Amino acid sequence: MRLLSIGCPLPNPEVDNYSVFSAPSYCDYDAVLVDPESITAAARRLLEENAEFMAHDGRIVVNGATTAAAVSAADQVRRRFDETERLLANGGTVIVLARPNAVQSGIIGFEGLDRYSWLPAPPGTGWGPPLLRPGEGQTIRIADEAHPLAGLLREYRSEFVWRAWFDERQPGFREHGRVIARGGSDVPIACEFRVLAGKVAFVPVLKESTGPQRMKIAQSVVDAVRVFAGHAPELQPPYWARSLALPGLEQLEAELEAAEAELRRASAATEAVRERYRDLVALRQLVWGDPRLFADAVRRALEILGFAVTSPAGEPLEVSGEEGTALVETESAAQEVVEWPYIRLQRRLEQRLLEKGERLKGIVAVNGFRTDAPEQRKQQFTEPLRIACENYRYTLVTGTTLFAMVQRALGGASEAELAAMRRRLFRWAGAIPPEAALGASAGEEPAGPLF
Repeated sequence: MRLLSIGCPLPNPEVDNYSVFSAPSYCDYDAVLVDPESITAAARRLLEENAEFMAHDGRIVVNGATTAAAVSAADQVRRRFDETERLLANGGTVIVLARPNAVQSGIIGFEGLDRYSWLPAPPGTGWGPPLLRPGEGQTIRIADEAHPLAGLLREYRSEFVWRAWFDERQPGFREHGRVIARGGSDVPIACEFRVLAGKVAFVPVLKESTGPQRMKIAQSVVDAVRVFAGHAPELQPPYWARSLALPGLEQLEAELEAAEAELRRASAATEAVRERYRDLVALRQLVWGDPRLFADAVRRALEILGFAVTSPAGEPLEVSGEEGTALVETESAAQEVVEWPYIRLQRRLEQRLLEKGERLKGIVAVNGFRTDAPEQRKQQFTEPLRIACENYRYTLVTGTTLFAMVQRALGGASEAELAAMRRRLFRWAGAIPPEAALGASAGEEPAGPLF
């Protein structure tokens, strides 16, 4: 759990201590603890003492407009409301040291700055009279023993004083409030409210202290807030607890161990089947996948046909077979596929020729009109792309044709049939028709290049 404390120093490694001006975003934490008096006190020091505050991003805080080198004090305080609202909307927790509201004038751009301007309230309520009233006292009586903060208030009640109380007769309190502790005459001095999807708890004010006692209090605050925020670790039994005999427990432990082992075997089997299912169903992306998914499906389809993929995942595709090595380029589009895959392929082939002296085969796999049903598609590639592939004897194959070849392969094609399909893919020049790719046509391969 990450806890941010504003204006209430808590020496603990799990607590980040800041002022309202210097703190990072409240919504970056699981819980925030705020002494609201520190907000108006910081504003007063900025105005009357010219105190220097640095924002978390390194800019100086000024009583003026925000610039590249300085940030407005008004902007710093105003943003805390949005951050706290986001924290609570996400189920976060806010702890407030209950004090009466007060206004600090003089902040340019935020004349209404007060101690609770940062804290969202339940509908129809506000953190001031008549709900929240000023008061002073030391008597603390726990009203809700089951509340996660009750133990903290009980153990350190001498370290707390109350400076405000809640009027539980108000409609907003009856609808949204819950009393944790009471003071003299049963006035509620510690309460919890549901705000948005989160929780806001008001507790009495901690006295100032230092040294080991403050560290103990800080640890207790962290432990209590962790439980209140729902981040409490599971309590582990001491080592000697296992020696306490319980009739029937050993048999149940053995049954539990066997059941868990069976569950692990079943989970492993399920995951294996799920993985095979994902691999197989992904082949449909030969027909509808976007460029990235289509490229992955082409790689897998060529493997099923018996080609060896020799390029690492994520790199431009390269395959090899009985006929030699081929470089493969893919493209998928919502309209017809234009010449870009041919251009990329030609550059790769020329680079390979110049660097290694290798003359390799080129294959272009395309998936045009990918959002249309296969039977409704027009020609999936432009004429310039078809002509270019014919001229340079690159094989141009559509995703629908590859899908039909995969269907044939998975449907029980013999090794001789697979070898024939690989051979036709490797030797063809230009667009290969589906019937030719499957061996259903005895047509001749297209002639050599035109130039």
